[in-house]
Amino acid sequence: MKKIVLLFLFLGSLLPSCFATVLKPYLEIPSPNGIYINWKSDVEKNFTIHYGKNVANMDFSKTADSKIWSDNGYDQNYIYSSVQLTGLEANTTYYYQISNDSGYLSPVYNFRTYPEAGGSAHNGITRFLILGDNQLKDEPRYDSLVVKAKRFIEHKYGAPIQDVISSTISVGDQVDVGTLDHYENVLFKKTGYISPYIGMSTIIGNHETYGTLKLNAYYNHFHYDSVMYKVKSNTENYYAYQAGKLLVINLNTEAGSTENTAQTAWLQQVISEADKDPSIQWIVSAGHRPYQAEQYVGDISTWYRNTAYPILIQSPKMFLAIGAHHHLYARGQDKNAPVYNIISGGTAWDQYWGMSTEQDFDDVQKTITRWAYQIVEINDNTNTAKVTSYSVGYTTRINDWGNLDKFVWEESTPIDSFYVSRGLEIPQTPSITNTPTGDVELPYSFISSPYATNSEQPYNSTEFQVASSTSFSSVGIDLIRDYEDWYGKGTDVWETVDANKNIDIFSFTPQAKSLTNGTWYVRVRHRDRALNWSKWSDPVSFVVINGSTGTPSLKLNKNAFQPNEKIAVDYQNGPGNTTDWVGLYKKGQTPGGGTPSTRWAYVSSSSLKAGTLNFTLSSSGEYYAAFLENDGYHEIAPRVYFYVGRVPLVSMAKSEFKLTDKVDITVKSAPANATDWLGIYKIAQEPKDVTATAYKYITADSATYSFANLPKGYYFARYFLNNGYTNIGDDVFFSVGDTIATISTNQAEYDLGDLISVTFADGPGNAKDWLGIYHEGDNPNVDPLLNYTYVGGKSKGTASFSADNQPRTPGKYYVVFFTNDSYNAISNKSYLV
Repeated sequence: MKKIVLLFLFLGSLLPSCFATVLKPYLEIPSPNGIYINWKSDVEKNFTIHYGKNVANMDFSKTADSKIWSDNGYDQNYIYSSVQLTGLEANTTYYYQISNDSGYLSPVYNFRTYPEAGGSAHNGITRFLILGDNQLKDEPRYDSLVVKAKRFIEHKYGAPIQDVISSTISVGDQVDVGTLDHYENVLFKKTGYISPYIGMSTIIGNHETYGTLKLNAYYNHFHYDSVMYKVKSNTENYYAYQAGKLLVINLNTEAGSTENTAQTAWLQQVISEADKDPSIQWIVSAGHRPYQAEQYVGDISTWYRNTAYPILIQSPKMFLAIGAHHHLYARGQDKNAPVYNIISGGTAWDQYWGMSTEQDFDDVQKTITRWAYQIVEINDNTNTAKVTSYSVGYTTRINDWGNLDKFVWEESTPIDSFYVSRGLEIPQTPSITNTPTGDVELPYSFISSPYATNSEQPYNSTEFQVASSTSFSSVGIDLIRDYEDWYGKGTDVWETVDANKNIDIFSFTPQAKSLTNGTWYVRVRHRDRALNWSKWSDPVSFVVINGSTGTPSLKLNKNAFQPNEKIAVDYQNGPGNTTDWVGLYKKGQTPGGGTPSTRWAYVSSSSLKAGTLNFTLSSSGEYYAAFLENDGYHEIAPRVYFYVGRVPLVSMAKSEFKLTDKVDITVKSAPANATDWLGIYKIAQEPKDVTATAYKYITADSATYSFANLPKGYYFARYFLNNGYTNIGDDVFFSVGDTIATISTNQAEYDLGDLISVTFADGPGNAKDWLGIYHEGDNPNVDPLLNYTYVGGKSKGTASFSADNQPRTPGKYYVVFFTNDSYNAISNKSYLV
């Protein structure tokens, strides 16, 4: 036996190339005329790629560019090779094979280039594959999704995947940490079933920013800075590309305020160019953090939702906003524009009902706790863009790592299908069929006429509105409902129920006290499943006699305006006098005969009790809106304060500081009033209630302010006006020191199954801050996680591990606090036995 072992070792030393590993190629997104082909090896190098349009005659060749990198577990044996092929023909199949001077020869692979701008891949049809979060190395999740997607596509369409799918749209978190180990074993190996055949695009997720190499691993592996549609981004963090009639805009939802300023300006240019380009008919955006989420509420990209998305839907070509980050599938649509939003969450960490803060939103039609992928089909023949989502399975035992019996696999079960089809006739205008003949006591049901259309499209949604005037300028009730609303736990936490299953969305019943006494108007409209709205019905008036008396109020949609920008002031529950009025005053003034308002207007003659008045102000300063009665100066509602002028941009070059560092905060475009100030507070503090940890007065319209000797903690910096607490501009968030948070357990020793309760304090308060349990001695950035629980976005409190979410064998463990879905430990370790 010893001789056999020695012979094996001897042969191995003579033939190292026999046992060397060369991974399958990874294609980046193609263009009509070129593509990048990459692959990783551990010994082999000096590669040449041979390619051509005929498998028997690959008569072109190109030498690969190889780089050698090191990281934990890799000592100069991570060899990454790339070749950029150029001068290719559009919409053409190319065969390729990789060889080297040591005798290595890969299998022959093939891919297809993109069609020309404005063209299609297959007789007027071009398809794309959406893939969500990957992350997990040691469980067969993402690789199963990829295999099942490939098998289904090839069976459904009767052709190899490269002849069906033009490329993938991957939405970030393709690794759990930015290490060479994860790029090899989590990204390249798990996508290797399709990556030699179709181009892959991805973007930055939060997990790409962690690990030993952080984003450097992302930058080293890809060439996205060479990708461009019309306007070059000059970065790999965000980019756009065209495929036939489709424009894909990949955005960075992990960026800070400075980068977002540049990204926003670039996005506006891209949309402007796309609107002028007749070869672009459809636009898709992709960003890791989603537009909306019904689990872990608030864990979205507010920059995307509030800044990028409004720019995108300026274009009538926009139809789909793709997000990920949450490990499930969700889909909704814009209230007005024919634009969908989805979460394609891949197969990463378990996420089910009851694990987080949850809310049923109007702009989400379904949240389904399944691992899914999507196929996008652009059909030039019917002027339709269609998306179908397929489930590959789920798990029934959360955090039970290594137990393969927990998986319930599905063979690409359809769970959703939606589309935008242009040029269709809109639904017919509905009506309210039961007009009240006398006074109305609430609750009262208003009935819409049945849905009707000439387009053969089924209905999707209804919207009822109630207002105090026929202009509907100020809406008292706005109720939009879809024919289905998949939200909330079913029989098990991995099942979702249809909350609208037994609801008639063509009937609307305002409840008692939901409206004030007086005259109201109701109207309705219908939407089809191609996202076309009907016109509004004629309004129907009714008089409520058992409603609430109501409290007069004013409302503005924001608290800061540019000079001469429209200021819309909503008034509600007024007395109803024709001479009731709204006045704009400077802060510190008191309405009266000797103190005239800066601007004023009577309430609308057609909407005395509730409505909207529009104003503009040219002079900068702090103001308030006042609601006054009957040509007098008696204020009948609380004042609403606002600011007119330049809004400062507060930014930081970095967000993490050592205790010995100075914290530099830059303020640009500031109003710079004599007593404006920049305050620093700990997370979860309310500035009016506590003394600032530190502050400085603003000295110029653009300047940098340094703060030294800040105590350990998580902070935000905020710009305040005129020695007060009126704040304008966005806050910036940062931390000082490490192991900032503290945790403790309710006991040191537990029997298996005991409730493990953990008290935590001084956390950052992110939606996905979490507690994890590890074996004693394990490193969270290297060793596998055993159990975890999120803390609900709180900076302090108590969280627990129940019997089905804790170690299953006796031993020594520790629990530690992590921030924002990362492996950045922010607390002491609390040990368990």
